[in-house]
Amino acid sequence: MKRVNGTGLCSLVCTAALVVTGCAAPAPGPAEAASGAEASSTGSPGERPPDPDRGHSRENSSAPSGSAERSRTLPVTPGGSGTASVTRPSDRTSGRDTDTRVTLVSYDAASRKAVVRHDARGPAAALRTGDVVAGPPTEASPKGALFKVTGVRPQDGRKTELTTAPASLADVLGSSRASGTVPVAPSAWTVDPLIKGLDVVRGLAGGGKADASAGVRKPLRLDFDAHVPMFGGKPWLERETRVGGFFEMTPEVSFSYDGRGTADASDATASVQVSGPYRAGWRLKGPVRAPRVAPRIPLALLAAYPVIMVGTVPVVVSLRLQLVLQVRVDGSLTVDVEQTTGGTMRIGTRYTKETGWKGDGHADGRPMGKGTAKVSGDGDLRMLLGPEASIGLYDAVGIDALFGPYLRVKAEQPGLVSASSNRRKGKWSVYGGVTLEGSLFSRMPFTILGIRPTPRLLFPLITEEWPLARGSLPPLP
Repeated sequence: MKRVNGTGLCSLVCTAALVVTGCAAPAPGPAEAASGAEASSTGSPGERPPDPDRGHSRENSSAPSGSAERSRTLPVTPGGSGTASVTRPSDRTSGRDTDTRVTLVSYDAASRKAVVRHDARGPAAALRTGDVVAGPPTEASPKGALFKVTGVRPQDGRKTELTTAPASLADVLGSSRASGTVPVAPSAWTVDPLIKGLDVVRGLAGGGKADASAGVRKPLRLDFDAHVPMFGGKPWLERETRVGGFFEMTPEVSFSYDGRGTADASDATASVQVSGPYRAGWRLKGPVRAPRVAPRIPLALLAAYPVIMVGTVPVVVSLRLQLVLQVRVDGSLTVDVEQTTGGTMRIGTRYTKETGWKGDGHADGRPMGKGTAKVSGDGDLRMLLGPEASIGLYDAVGIDALFGPYLRVKAEQPGLVSASSNRRKGKWSVYGGVTLEGSLFSRMPFTILGIRPTPRLLFPLITEEWPLARGSLPPLP
């Protein structure tokens, strides 16, 4: 305990008298100011003091306190230019513009080498070891780039050769927070058909025009109508059975991050989601008989790399979908069915220190329109039409999910049970449904927080089903 002598006691009494009489107290000395800064940075007695191993030097002690950082919200906007942002975590400027803009001339994530050119519109300040570079998709990095600078070697002109290491968004965003959602335009998708008879319709739904001025977002729609080879080795059945349908989606991507005013990434919360409305339709006509030979038929490959600007930092979301048709048959049916369903879906993940990484999924559906259905025979049919999705950041492996709207047909035709019983009628039912199953791989969480969970986390299965049509079958002769 600090000892107070008589002179000090007199000084304290005089100071108290000045305060009581309304006179201003003297400004604190350097030692007192430093003590006050330390008290502000540590917060309440129950909070953990700053980690000295984080590398923050004493000259940065004037950086904003935790409460000030917590109130700093970064804007979230869609899109982004071709230039990359540079942040300097060593100067505690996470999430803030360093006024340095660079263009990636070349980037090889495997060899961890990059060449950048300083943008003429910004200062040509040299990059430093420890800087973090975040770039949108460009010709040099089609899937975006996020890396930390580990070595710098200037070249001729305004170019600099870099050696790199993986970085996380926590290195960039630090203790700030951001949350926002941006739509994925139909024009952002590249579509590679895998079967003949696949049509891609961008921005139109059921022949109607999407009015951007009215706030109606345009969907991406894929139609197919083909003789699908469901019965290998039996071409006469393939000629008789016609399969068609469509899948339509209007997705948007959401990203949120909250550093909670601390320098410890594990204290942050984060989430990544892809969500939006969908519609799916099925057309199936002809005989469908077991055994099935081709239950899973790829129809198209789709990819998009939408950019979410978090402040000046481009966050690149990787979306890769494979539209598949799955047909499972048990028994022998003859069907003439055309049905449409629609609803909403959400595929994502979120992190908190208390719960760790958890799946964030949702799927629902309902019938749309009247549709038609004629069924005969005896057996079960399930036809799923939807995307197998891979969602990540900067093309890091992230969420694998199957989102599958499906049509199910069930027919029961009883036989003769005894001579004394009357012939019983059969019955058939048509159901719509949706299933969502997914898992999380460790690279995307590492890209967000630099924290690796277990190699794979399975998300809870979601399944919902609803009736579409039903009818009776005539009794067997």
